[in-house]
Amino acid sequence: MKKFQNRQEALEKLLSIMDLNVMDDMLIISISENGNFYAREIAMRNGLLQGDFLFIEEIKSPENKETSLAAISETKDYVLIDELIEAFEITDDYVFSEAERVYEEKILQNIYKFRGGESIISLHNRNVLLVDEGANTGLTLLCAIKSCLSKKAASINVAMPVIAKETARVIEKLVDNTYFVYVIKDFIDTDFYFKEK
Repeated sequence: MKKFQNRQEALEKLLSIMDLNVMDDMLIISISENGNFYAREIAMRNGLLQGDFLFIEEIKSPENKETSLAAISETKDYVLIDELIEAFEITDDYVFSEAERVYEEKILQNIYKFRGGESIISLHNRNVLLVDEGANTGLTLLCAIKSCLSKKAASINVAMPVIAKETARVIEKLVDNTYFVYVIKDFIDTDFYFKEK
């Protein structure tokens, strides 16, 4: 069930399905640490000089630290998984206070560490390409899309080697272009599809 020998192979396959004509004047935004490799390589190979990292953190359930209830971005846009919040009977107060804590303790720290306190590059009227290594639930990706919409991006495009089938269906309805090498019905975990990382 492995789809790629390594990241280099995943990158080559991703580049082979991307429309380079769409890449003109594209601002490349990585949305995870694993996405940085792909974002940098796509930019370098297409002569694109502008890019950035959009900091996003997930908000975990107090009942189960493996379960994400929501995600918040550095632009203070957030996405909630209402079904899980209701199922765990978690109050809105918890979710929003936890979102504020995560923003203060993790996102702001990263903004200062990696950008010297500067906010993300302007997305206003820009064609944005969101890049990651893979998506299962799509929580981080949905939060990134919401941030792009709130910052008035001209177009939103998404590229990644692997994505869950249900997530791909949702994303394809929300953005202008998608580039997915493999859309997988019974998605396990992004790392599962790589022989080596």
